[in-house]
Amino acid sequence: MCKNYTTLSQEEITEIVQLTAQLQRIADLNRSYVFIDCFFKESNHLIVVAEAVPSKEANLYQNSVLTQNVYEKFEPAVFRSLRTDKDVHHHKAVTQEGQVVEQNVTPIKVNGNVIGALIMEKDITRQIKNEEKLYVLSRATETISELFKYPSSEQIFVPDMIEEALFYLDTSFIVQYYNLKGEKIVQDLTDKQCDLNISILDIFPDFGYILNDDRVFVIENKAILNKHFQIKCIKLFTDQQLTGYLMMLKDITDAKEKEKAVISKTVAIREVHHRVKNNLQTVASLLRLQMRMDVPEESKHYFQESLNRILCIASVYEVILSESDSDHVNIATLIEKIGNALVYSETAEQAVNISYDIDNQLYLPSHLAISVALIGNEIITNSLQHAFKQTAKGNIDVTLCHKQTEAFYTLKVQDNGIGNGHYSSSFGLNIVSTIAENDLDGYFNIAQNDTGTLAQLVFQYKGE
Repeated sequence: MCKNYTTLSQEEITEIVQLTAQLQRIADLNRSYVFIDCFFKESNHLIVVAEAVPSKEANLYQNSVLTQNVYEKFEPAVFRSLRTDKDVHHHKAVTQEGQVVEQNVTPIKVNGNVIGALIMEKDITRQIKNEEKLYVLSRATETISELFKYPSSEQIFVPDMIEEALFYLDTSFIVQYYNLKGEKIVQDLTDKQCDLNISILDIFPDFGYILNDDRVFVIENKAILNKHFQIKCIKLFTDQQLTGYLMMLKDITDAKEKEKAVISKTVAIREVHHRVKNNLQTVASLLRLQMRMDVPEESKHYFQESLNRILCIASVYEVILSESDSDHVNIATLIEKIGNALVYSETAEQAVNISYDIDNQLYLPSHLAISVALIGNEIITNSLQHAFKQTAKGNIDVTLCHKQTEAFYTLKVQDNGIGNGHYSSSFGLNIVSTIAENDLDGYFNIAQNDTGTLAQLVFQYKGE
């Protein structure tokens, strides 16, 4: 490349080649792009004869710049270094692709003659943006400082119109300004008149740790007497020197009281759920006791169905209590709990496998969850009681699909049993149809297919 584009001698080309072998190390060590530019043989501009890209940095150039021309208009620091035979450090430049870079340039010499330049470029676009933000922030704090030093008595002062109590303090925490809201809060909390040229710590002794915080901007929530406040403290600077503090107090007592009420309500709801669950389990225990004592064998089947329904509802509250939300139920957890319990209790002499395909992130309010749970209980019970009478093995697949665009939920229970033409007349499936239509505003159907029997519940829930 040097032979084709430059007038360098063989000795000078050898020097360039040896230096090129070190470029990648230099680039990785400094996390910068590194180039070697030499004079083009047919004009006064330069040409890039070598480059190295840092391994772990974002691309500064979209394409390789090898053999590209370098003009003084775009890179004056490179030409200045070559003319003066001196290094150039920390020169800001803009690449032809619009990136802001910091350039460091050193001449390459052989036998005292400058033959090219070694250039190192680092992307400082983010640094420039941060410097601009700091400048704007500095100017803003200076403006605020001046605003509070010289408020106009002839106009409505803006801070008097805001809802937060506002105090402007000097570097010794002495009050230099307070707005109308600040005056009222001091009177309400201390029964004293707010005044200038007194320490804010004489008014609020507990604020010392906020003012002495090393951060430029501090936010704290603090209880003062019977009220709650959000306290903001901003350090003000002029020419990078601390000139004062801007302190704002916002009364958040109402928000705190509402938060406390919500917490109390949540605790009360969880306690109600806990008692309902315990009461249902007590009823279930009484049914089990009666089944063992004096229920005829031919009637135990009906007692077991009632027992399963009670335990199904109890499962809803059990799942609620295991979640952080006081009134929403994870449907996947609920249906799996009910299905596993039914398979365990109903198939002592059969090997029935039940599987689930339900999104673990689906939640429903407890009143809807109870309806879905009861329907799931009846459908799975139906399959266990009727589908596998002539076989010792079977499969039940439970899926719950959710179309977010239409807010539709579809619960499907597919078994591979023999099917039964009397499904539609069973008491349990009549319960299912009633709940689907009246409680869920949906519909239910059951039919035989090539696999066995498919039961489907479709309902809509758009959220709260």
